[in-house]
Amino acid sequence: MTIHQQQVVSRPPLPDAATLTVPASLSGLPRPPTAVFLGRQQVLTRLRKTLTTTPKTPGKPPVARSAGSARVEPVVITQAAVYGLGGIGKSELALQYAARHHDTYRLVWWIDADTPAQIQTSLAGLTRAICAGADSVAASAATAQEAADWALAWLAAHPGWLLVFDNVEDARDLHPYLGRLTGGHVLITTRRDTGWRDLGCTPISLEVLDPEPAQRLLTRMIIQAHPSRPPGRGVPAHKAGPAESAELGGLAEDLGFLPLALTQAAAFIARTPGMNLTTYRALLRDNPGKVHAAAPPGGDGERVIAQVWTITRIRIAAQDPLAPRLLALLACYAPDQLPITVLHHLPDADELQIGQALGLLASYSMITITPDSDTGTGTGSDTVSVHRLVQAVTRNDLPEHERHDIHAQAADLLTAELPEDPDVIGSWPAYRRLLAHARAVLPPRSEAMYQVIAYLDASGGYATAKTLQHQRYQAQLNHHGPEHPNTLTARANLARWSGQAGDAAGARDQFAALLPVRERVSGAEHPDTLTARHELALWSGWAGDAAGARDQYAALLPIRERVSGAEHPATLTARANLAYWARRCGETSADNRSQDCS
Repeated sequence: MTIHQQQVVSRPPLPDAATLTVPASLSGLPRPPTAVFLGRQQVLTRLRKTLTTTPKTPGKPPVARSAGSARVEPVVITQAAVYGLGGIGKSELALQYAARHHDTYRLVWWIDADTPAQIQTSLAGLTRAICAGADSVAASAATAQEAADWALAWLAAHPGWLLVFDNVEDARDLHPYLGRLTGGHVLITTRRDTGWRDLGCTPISLEVLDPEPAQRLLTRMIIQAHPSRPPGRGVPAHKAGPAESAELGGLAEDLGFLPLALTQAAAFIARTPGMNLTTYRALLRDNPGKVHAAAPPGGDGERVIAQVWTITRIRIAAQDPLAPRLLALLACYAPDQLPITVLHHLPDADELQIGQALGLLASYSMITITPDSDTGTGTGSDTVSVHRLVQAVTRNDLPEHERHDIHAQAADLLTAELPEDPDVIGSWPAYRRLLAHARAVLPPRSEAMYQVIAYLDASGGYATAKTLQHQRYQAQLNHHGPEHPNTLTARANLARWSGQAGDAAGARDQFAALLPVRERVSGAEHPDTLTARHELALWSGWAGDAAGARDQYAALLPIRERVSGAEHPATLTARANLAYWARRCGETSADNRSQDCS
């Protein structure tokens, strides 16, 4: 027979939380704040005002703590929740605030708050910090739950502290704690924008930097990381010249003025041999997903844009599988103000499901939803916007075949939203709202793109019509070859819109080059050939050759009458143009302003 005897060793008790004091300005910040911090003074001022303004309870003023009274009323805490897109700089803002106002608090403590377990662990760490010294053994022996409860009791008994709950995933995770806290300030950072007012927190949205501080941030961080960098390597050691200032401003814009992306880029440029601003911008343009996933030499791979947003998308997908699918579709369009009604054409999701998924994405600050009342368009449709870097990283994370399928579906959804008749004035507002997205997603050879170009033609947007038609012509040329009817039609339309956009001589020269090809391919009297002759005459006149236009119309008119008939619209148009240019020729000759008609 074996006998086991277990000796029970009693743990030392934790001290009385109400009586234990700590040295003034006890701090538990995770790291020093960054030395380069620009463009956030206004938000810092607002945050300070929010936290130092005593909240008012309707019908009952707050009661101050009185140490000598038999019954002590709790002092109301003030709380602020800073929310925004991952990489916007929420944690750094909180760190800067805590460091700048450290001396005004009895205690400043940082709590990693991604999960309830992390919150409990951080509060237990506060207990061990407060109990350092004589009571350290008791604090170490306590369970995490016991230590966290003791920390809350200590905070309730000692006003004048600041707690920072960093990166809270769900406002409900703080319910067990905020109700037990009194007499201090609570600063929360989060990607989520929902649930904070219910907790008594003032939500503060953090946006991207303005262009000027974003450019200064890039400059100073590159110099700080590599102060001896010679001129020509991206930024001179003291002051950037005009050319490099332009490159810095361009890079800041390429990165959407997002602080984490700017920091990542500056570190990569400064620490990577052979890297400069121009090369980095080229890499960013050619392969943005790869660049945003690249940590600088010696850098933290978890603090790059791609990693931050990948984690967020995983969390979103676990709550609603439709949400990441919608984000992938949104990554195909232009970044700003896509009408949500475009997404309502999804064949396997109803409007309620789409609305719920978009709401989830917006709550994580991955997208921004703008109510129609804010846009002033009066369309009755909210719009959704996505940061361009979110789009780039989202597209890059898709497998190649899936990326192609998503892009094709995005084009189909937009096509379904386009009004049928682009020539009708009532259709123009819808085309105007969808134009940027059509340029991003529609294939140049598609019928939908032809509708968009037709809208631009009808509404007077000739310069944009010319640009899109050039892409359409190049796509037809690559697909069909130079003498296919579709290619020749696209070539003729490009010439016409070149003239409409103000380049009459260019239109004339393009039709002069096109006409012999049309004659060889289609025949001298084919309607398309005659149309090319008509356009050549027209643009010759508008390019300054009134006599040439008159003579070309004079030669064209009898052919038109024979082929199309004397009263065909094309014949009547040719007759009218002949009269017009003959008159113009006579006027210029009479005024001696031109010798073209002699």
